[in-house]
Amino acid sequence: MKHLHRWLPTLLLVSGLLMLVPLGIRQVQSTPEESRAVAALLLVAYVLWALLESRVTYREVGKPVAERDGATLEFYGVARVITAVLAVAFPALAAPPEVRIGGLLCFVGGVTLRLIAIRTLGRAYSHRVRLPDASLLVTDGVYRLLRHPAYTGMLLAHAGYLTVFSSVPGIAAFVLLLVPSVLLRIRHEERLLLGSFPGYSAYAASRKRLIPWVW
Repeated sequence: MKHLHRWLPTLLLVSGLLMLVPLGIRQVQSTPEESRAVAALLLVAYVLWALLESRVTYREVGKPVAERDGATLEFYGVARVITAVLAVAFPALAAPPEVRIGGLLCFVGGVTLRLIAIRTLGRAYSHRVRLPDASLLVTDGVYRLLRHPAYTGMLLAHAGYLTVFSSVPGIAAFVLLLVPSVLLRIRHEERLLLGSFPGYSAYAASRKRLIPWVW
């Protein structure tokens, strides 16, 4: 367990892609012809997104163990892989082409929001929950509207992914694993931020966590 944070990200990435790619190709081939191009495009986009985010994950490997993380990254990573794989491992529910196109657009919007949030944080961004430098508190850009826009983007992207690859096990994994893993990380992060930044309480009081004007 001591070195779990070092080897698990690589294991999840490799094993996830080894399962996702062949299962995804099979799922694309079984998708109705009028929606097959959308499904194929989404599969390629998801794989590229996973590879892009892996660069951030590998930067974490060389850092000291994040004691405040509480293994939330492991739970989150496993939940994401299970959700993505189960979505393509089982037959998708019937959906018209317009709905699948909407799912693709939702995925693109979610990934875009997440990447903007990560870019806005710059060097303050970390995949692990760490004690932050007080000078790195970011409240501008997309953080003017939401406290956790990167997680909003992650959930939106997977909602779009599951609209195209809408298997019942995949949807169940999203609801029962991925969403709870994100909420757990938010709980850990906010507890740390409230104890580290004198101004974070006032910032949090004026902005919702994930959904504008809702929560």
